[in-house]
Order: sequence, then structure tokens, then C-alpha cells
Amino acid sequence: MRKSRIGAAWALGLMTTSFVASTASAEELALRRVMLSTGGVGYFEHEAQVSGDAELTFDVRLDQVSDVLKSLLAMDPQGRLGQASLPGRAPLSEIFRDLPFSQEDLSSTASLLRALRGQMLRVSAHGSTMEGRLVSVTEEKVSLGEGQGTIVRNRVSLMTATGMRQFVLEEADQIDIVDARLRSQVEQALAAIAEHAAADRRTITIDVHGQGERAVRVGYVVAAPLWKSTYRLVLPEGEGKAKLEGWALLENMSGQDWNHVDLSVASGNPVTLRQAVYEAYFVNRPEVPVEVLGRRLPPVDVGAVPKAEEADGAGRAGRFMHGFMPAPSAADALMLESESAEGAPAPAPSPIAEPTEGATQVVFHFPEPVDLPRGQSLLVPIVSESIPIERVSWYRYDVDPKNPLASVRLKNDTETGLPPGILSIYENAKANEPTAFVGDARLGALPAGEDRLVSYAVDLDVRVDREEKFAQVVTGAKIARGVLEVRRVERRTTDYTIKGAADEDRVLVVEHPRIQGFTLAAPTEGVIGTTDTHVRIRREVPAGQTVVVEAVLERPIEQSIVIGSITAQELGVLLSSTEMSPAVRAALTHVAELQRTLASREQALALLRTERQTLVSDQDRLRRNLASAPQGSELHTRYLTALASTEDRIGELDRTIDAAEASVRVARDELADYIANLSI
Repeated sequence: MRKSRIGAAWALGLMTTSFVASTASAEELALRRVMLSTGGVGYFEHEAQVSGDAELTFDVRLDQVSDVLKSLLAMDPQGRLGQASLPGRAPLSEIFRDLPFSQEDLSSTASLLRALRGQMLRVSAHGSTMEGRLVSVTEEKVSLGEGQGTIVRNRVSLMTATGMRQFVLEEADQIDIVDARLRSQVEQALAAIAEHAAADRRTITIDVHGQGERAVRVGYVVAAPLWKSTYRLVLPEGEGKAKLEGWALLENMSGQDWNHVDLSVASGNPVTLRQAVYEAYFVNRPEVPVEVLGRRLPPVDVGAVPKAEEADGAGRAGRFMHGFMPAPSAADALMLESESAEGAPAPAPSPIAEPTEGATQVVFHFPEPVDLPRGQSLLVPIVSESIPIERVSWYRYDVDPKNPLASVRLKNDTETGLPPGILSIYENAKANEPTAFVGDARLGALPAGEDRLVSYAVDLDVRVDREEKFAQVVTGAKIARGVLEVRRVERRTTDYTIKGAADEDRVLVVEHPRIQGFTLAAPTEGVIGTTDTHVRIRREVPAGQTVVVEAVLERPIEQSIVIGSITAQELGVLLSSTEMSPAVRAALTHVAELQRTLASREQALALLRTERQTLVSDQDRLRRNLASAPQGSELHTRYLTALASTEDRIGELDRTIDAAEASVRVARDELADYIANLSI
């Protein structure tokens, strides 16, 4: 049965934009089914009982016509469909294209007469009648006298059989356009303006052809207000199950009353599109020059599609067309089930909506027909279940740095998902005490089998202190051809110190931020899940006690270092690590010894060079003093003796420096050779 209906629906032929003449009787389609979607649209299905050939009509708001033309679905299980028609809606610019006046000319009588210059008019004014061709319409200002200002009047000139005659437009009793065709054009233009300006409705007519009595259905999708889901959660005194009630708030903004309609609401995220198919569009064509003798304009070659690709493209097109075949609505499925029962009595309706889980949405169908006048709202129940819950305190530093939020961890153990909505939470402490409101929460979309945290108040009895520490730790190293490859771990530790409530146990869920590139190294127990941005850690906090939760994030870091460029200080830091292998530690220790030997010899060489530089400076000073002392004097002899002693010392230093430089070269070569051949 379902296949035959869909096939009949696609038999809907040419959608014309003119009225269709038919001898069949016109039947009014009555609204029978409504499905509202969270995609901002609604599916409306009308039904009529017909016999033989018939015309089906239904009214649609003007702003909904494009949506109806885009989504119209007609189903005649025992007949065939002809065509659907409705009045066209050509743009006003197209209507005025061939008229001798414009839309602006119809703004006033004077403007219209100016546009009709040269046309024959018949005018009655002050009891006389004149007929002639319109010559001009001229504005003139007339003083009212005694300081009362001026008014503007329009003087009209006509060329009559007896000569030029004039009259004041504002004083004329009647003005007729003599040309009947022109008069009809003015009337049609005014009617078109009224049709485009009015927020009226359009009547769509559908032809059906068949024999016998049968039910014909017509459905379409148009914009509709978003239906909203709201929830109430009544918490028990302890743990266990809480009573969850869900309600759907919907509005009838369709422009028609819903009388005894089969109502459903769907929760999902469908793709919904709009297209102005009721507007007239024209394709812009490229302009080419006029061909003259001796000139040729070859066509532009845009390439050819190979045969194989054409066949593949045809296959893809076929698959796409198959993919766009409309799936039966929930209302269709329910009607098919009732028809397949062959008259069997239906079970007693439930006061709560019946949920059905689909591939992309959850549909809540109300078993009893609904009445909702246009412009009215309705609150109807969709969920009434007892679901398992756990009271927890939920902590996130970026929400509240000191106190967690009183929350409920609830699990959807029903067979279908729950749409998102606001959640009012109540506590029912004891059976004989009144129910208390404790807060509101937001519930996101909750698929079947999943759980959610909903927070409704600040838990002032629990306090959390947070401390962060950062460190880098060497975890290993190896040496390859003189290059030290060091493995480190960047560690970010956060300590959450939780001071519990004084008189009640608590279950705390800490949400610790996730950082890209880092993994959670601790804790290894109590991790109940991750979100896109956080890791959830569960801890029980006994009454009056303090619990510390240590969250450790780690990221591995690998670093390659040329051993010859390592300073003694850096080498000391590496040797202080306890994570290195004995072989690497021994090699680095030997490198450190060679570095110390080289540094000692370089230091000794530097001291010798400094001493020589000092003696050279003294030698220059002695030479200057010797030149200024008298020849043969005691001072001259003393300077001469000191100069000779300095020369001797410089000679000794030169020999010692040469030996020291050779020793430094040996130490440097030993270090370089050892590093170059080092691989562990």
C-alpha cells in the first residue's frame, strides 16, 4: 500500500500557473494531520472523500505558496492525478512592460493624465461636458488670501472640436478615458497592484481522475514556529529513580484552525531550505554582435564529456533521484497500520505522546485528536517516565572557581531520545511534605542509553581550592654519532583540594581541562568520561572530610643536542637525572671529565698569555724610561738590568705558552674524537 501511494504521489503532473477549467465537482480538502519539526517547518496534510473525477481545492497564505509548490505531495491510492493550478504571480515590472504608463504614474490622477498626453478624454465639470485630446497638465499655485497660504491645483488643457479648452482637475466631476482598450489597461494595472500588495491567500486546485469512492490526501511543508520542549524532574529523598515529565509547547500560526487533527512533533536537526519558486525569473542571455557579411563568430568550445563519464553521471543522477524519494511521514505510517488491521478495534489511546525513534529524529505522536484555533498555543505532554539519577556536585574552574554546582546525573534508559529543553527541578523530601522547587537546568539532546549532567544551584557547603604546578622531567636518553637524544616529559599537575559538606556525604565530579597534545597520566581510577574540552573525574567526599584529587597531564618531548655544544652546567643537569641508562651516564661523565681537562688547560694557557701581555707592557715602559735617563747614570743602569730580566722572562713564557697550546690542542682533539665516535 505504501509503495502505491508514493508512486501515485509522483504521478502529480504539470504544475501550471493558470486556472484549469474542468467539469468535475470541486471538493474542499480538510486539514487532518499536522507534524511540527524543530527544523522550523511543519508538515500539513489535508484529506477529502471523492467519487470519480474531482477537483480538490485548498487555500494557502501568499507567503507560503513557494513552500507549498516546493513540497506538495498528493496521494490517490486508487486513481491517478492530473494537474495542479493556481493564479500566477508575475512581477509588476512585467505587467507594466507594454503599458503606456508606469506604476509610478498611478500614484495620482495628475500623474496618470500626464502619462496619457494625447489621449481622448471626456470631462464633466460645472454642469458642462467637453471631449478632446489631452494637451497638458500644469501645476499652479493659488493664494487663499489674508495670510492663509497657498494651494496647488492642476490646470488641464484639452484640444476639442471647437478649440482649446481648460478646466481645473480638482473641480472636475467626472473624467472618462474614451479609448475602451486603454481604460481596460488602467483597470487591469490597478487590479495587479492590489493583488501584489494584499496579504491574501491563493487557492490551489488539483485534478484527480478515478472511479469509486476513495480518500485522497494532499500534504506539504511550510514554515512553522519552532515547538519547544520543557521538562519537570522530581527528585526523590535519596538515590534511585526520579520522575521526569516532558511537555511540548506549540503554536498554531498556520492561518487556519486545527479541528480534530492528528498531531505529531519531531525532534531532530533536518536540513530545511527555502526557494522562491512562485516568483518569475528570467535568464540573462549573453549579447552577441549582429552578423554581417564576411564575419564569422565560431562557438566557444567548453570541452566534451567522455562516454564513460556520461554513463557514470547518469548513474549518479539516477541514484540521487532515488535518494530524494520522500519517506512516508509518521502520520502515513500510523494510517497504514490502521488500514492493515482490516477493521480490528484500536487499543485505548494513551494520554502521553507515543515516541518513535527514527534514523535522524524522534517523533512524538499524540494518540488523541487535537483542536487548536489559529493564533493559540498549546502545552501537551510528551514524556512521563521514571529514570535513574545520581546526585552529584559538579565542579569546573571556569564556571565557579570556589564552589561546585549542585547537579543531577541522569540516564535516559527509555527506548527513544529526548529533545533538548529547559528543566525545572523539584525535591520531594517526604510524602507528607510539599514539593519544593530547587532550580532550573538546561537539558541538551539526550539519546537513548546516554547520561547527562544537569546543574541547578551552587553547592555552598563544598569548597574547592585549586593549585597548578609545571615541570619538565628527563625520562631517558641515547647517543648516536655524537648527538644526544634526550626524552623529556612536560608535566602539568593540578591539585584539587575538596573540603566536603559538614553533615552530608558528597559525590564530586571534577571536570579537568583537556590540552591538545597532552594525555591524562593521573588519576587512573574514577575517570567517568571525557567531553570535547574536559575530562570528568568522580570522587566520593565523606561528610566533614577533605579529599585531594591530583590531575596530571603529560606531553612527551624529544630533543636532539650536539654533545660538543653542551655546556658544563647543562651537562650537570642531565647527569642529575636518575632516568638515564648507566652506559649513557658513564659516557656523559667521561665527556664531563674531558671537558674539565680541556677547561683547566685553557685556563692555564689564558693565565700565561695574560702574564706575557703584562710583561710586554712593562717592557715598553722600561724602554721609554731608559731613553729619558742620562747615559752612564745609576738610574740608566737599573733600567737596563730590569729590561734584560723582562726579556728573559718573556722568552720563558713563549716556550711555556707553546707547550700549553699544544696541550690544549691535545685535550680538544681527545674530546672531539671521543664525541665523534660515541654511539650508545
